[in-house]
Amino acid sequence: MPKIPTFTSTATPTTQVGSVASNLKLSPTQTTAAALLPAAQAVDTFYVKQRDNNEKLEAKQKFYEMKAESDKIQKRQANNPDDLSAVTTYNQEFGQYRKQQLSQIPNKRVKKKLELLLDSDQAENVYKIKSNSFKASEDQNLSMYNTEQTTLAAEYSLTDDVNLKNIKKQNRIESAKEFENMNLMGKPWLDKEIQTINTDSAMFDTDVAIANGDYNKAKEILLTAKNVDSEEIQKRIITIEKQKIEYDATSFGVKQILDKKNPLIGGPIKGTTDQKILNATDTFLFNKAAQAQSEDPNWNEENTFALVDGVFAEVGLLSPTLQETIEAGFTTGSVTTFDSPSDIPEVLIQSVKTAEVVYELGRLNVYTTDEQETFFQNIIVSKQILGLNDYDAIKNAKNFQMNYDKALFAGASKARNRTITLIEGDSDFKTTKATNIGEVKMYANKLFNMYVASNIDPIIAKKRVISDLDKNLEVIDGYAYMKRNIDSFKSIGGLDKVKPMKEYIIKNQMTDEDPDEFYLRYIGGGAFDIRSRLDDSTVYDNDNNPMIYYAKDLFALNQERESKGLSLIKQETIKSQEGKIKAKEKFETSGFDITGS
Repeated sequence: MPKIPTFTSTATPTTQVGSVASNLKLSPTQTTAAALLPAAQAVDTFYVKQRDNNEKLEAKQKFYEMKAESDKIQKRQANNPDDLSAVTTYNQEFGQYRKQQLSQIPNKRVKKKLELLLDSDQAENVYKIKSNSFKASEDQNLSMYNTEQTTLAAEYSLTDDVNLKNIKKQNRIESAKEFENMNLMGKPWLDKEIQTINTDSAMFDTDVAIANGDYNKAKEILLTAKNVDSEEIQKRIITIEKQKIEYDATSFGVKQILDKKNPLIGGPIKGTTDQKILNATDTFLFNKAAQAQSEDPNWNEENTFALVDGVFAEVGLLSPTLQETIEAGFTTGSVTTFDSPSDIPEVLIQSVKTAEVVYELGRLNVYTTDEQETFFQNIIVSKQILGLNDYDAIKNAKNFQMNYDKALFAGASKARNRTITLIEGDSDFKTTKATNIGEVKMYANKLFNMYVASNIDPIIAKKRVISDLDKNLEVIDGYAYMKRNIDSFKSIGGLDKVKPMKEYIIKNQMTDEDPDEFYLRYIGGGAFDIRSRLDDSTVYDNDNNPMIYYAKDLFALNQERESKGLSLIKQETIKSQEGKIKAKEKFETSGFDITGS
C-alpha cells in the first residue's frame, strides 16, 4: 500500500499578532476616556449615598409612626397584671399592624431597614409591658390588701365581744403576712405592719372608752397594749390625761347646772371653759330627751325643747342649741325673700318651732334681742290668732315694718289707751309708778302697735299685751324687770338676792342713804348699776365712783355678804352655847338635895 506523506509543522505558538510588529507603547490611563473615569465613579457613589440616606429617612419616619401606635397598644395593657397575657396581646395586635404596614412599602431596601428598626425596638417594648404589668399587679394586690384591712378593722370596731375582736385582729395580721409573702416586702415591713395593726386596735378601744367617759380604762388599754408604737402610745396617754382633766372639770360644771347651780359665776373652773360646760350640758339634755322619745311614742319636739330649756332656766342660762337656732332663723328670715312655701329654709322653720316653745315657757324674751322678739312675736300671733301657716305668718312678719306706721290709726287709739290704763292700774304693776312705769308703758305700746300692724283686732291685741307683760315682766323690789334682763341676776344666786344685795351695796358704799330709794338693774353687756328711784342719773359711791358692776363683782360682793352673815350666826351660836354651858355648870355646882332618879 502506498504510504501517504505527512506534514509536520515546526512552528511554535507566539503572543505576537499577525501583523507588523511595532515598538509603540500606549497607557490606558493617559487617554481622554480614562480621565473621565474618576468623575463617573464619584457621581455613582454620591447617587448611592443619597439614595441610601433618603431610604433611611423614610424608614425612620415610618418607624416612629408605627412606634406611636405601638405605644397606644402598650398603654391599653398598662393595667393588665398578667405580663404573659399583656405581651401576647401586644404581639398579636402590633404584629397584625406591622404586617399590614410593611406590605404597603414597595421599596425592598426601605422595608428591610424598617424591619431592622422594629426588631431592635421589640425587646424594649416587651420590657415596658412586663414592667407595667408588674406595677399593675402590685397596685392590684395593694388595693386588695388595703380593702381587706379596712373591712377587718370595721368588723373589729362593730363588735364588743373580746374574743371576736381578737379573731379579727389576728385575721388582719395573717393578711399582712400573706401580702408580705406574695410581694416579698421583707421582715422589717411585716414587723412594722403588725405593730401598726396592734396600735390601731388599741387606739380604737381607747376612743370607745373615752367616748363613754372612762378615761381610766382608756389609759389602762394603752399601758397594757403589746407590740405597739410606744411613741404614739405615750403621745396619746398625755392627750388622755389632758382630756380627763377637761372632762372632769366640764362634768363638774354640768352637774352644777343639773343641781340648779350656776357654775359660770364666781371664779372660773380650772381645766375647762364656760362654753364647753354649756355645750356639754346641752348635749346631755338632748340625749336625755332622745332617750325619752324612744320610750314615749307621744314625745315630740316641743317636749324636747321644754326639757332642755327647763334645766337652763333654773340657773338663768340659755341652751346654746336653742339660742343658735333662733339666731340663725332670724338672720335667714330677715334677709331672704320667699316666693313660695318651698323657698323657706329648714333652719327658719326650725327656729319658728323653737320660738313657739320658748314663748309658751315665757322665755322668748330671754332668748331674743328686741328686734328678734318682734319678728318671732309677729309670726306666733299670726299663727295663733290669724290662723296663718308658717309661710304666710313669716311673710306677715317680714312686712311688719312697712305696715307699722299704719298701725297708729284712730280706730285703735281707744284700745291702746285702755291697755295703758289697765297697766297703770293693774295690781302687779302699780307699785312701779315711782320707778320705771314709763318703761313698762313704752314696752306695752310697742307690743300693741306690733299686733295691730299684724292685722290683729285691737281688742284682741289689748288682751295679748296684758298676757305678754305677765310672761315677760316681773316685779322685784318695786321694779319691773324684763325677763331677758332679770335672768342675769341669777349670776348672784337668784332673784331673792336682788334686794338684799342692793341693800348691802348701799350700806357699805354710800353714807346715810336709804336703800329703799334705790334699785339694782341690769344695763346690758354683762353690767349692772345702782339707780335712784327719783331720777335716772348716774349714782356715785363714797369714793365718787359710778356704781356700775359686772357679774363677777356682784358675785364676790354677795359671797362677802353671805360670809359676814354666816360669821354673825356662828358668833351668836357660840355665844348661845357658852351661855348653856355656864348654866349647866351652875346647876351642877349648886345641885338639889334629891335622891333617886
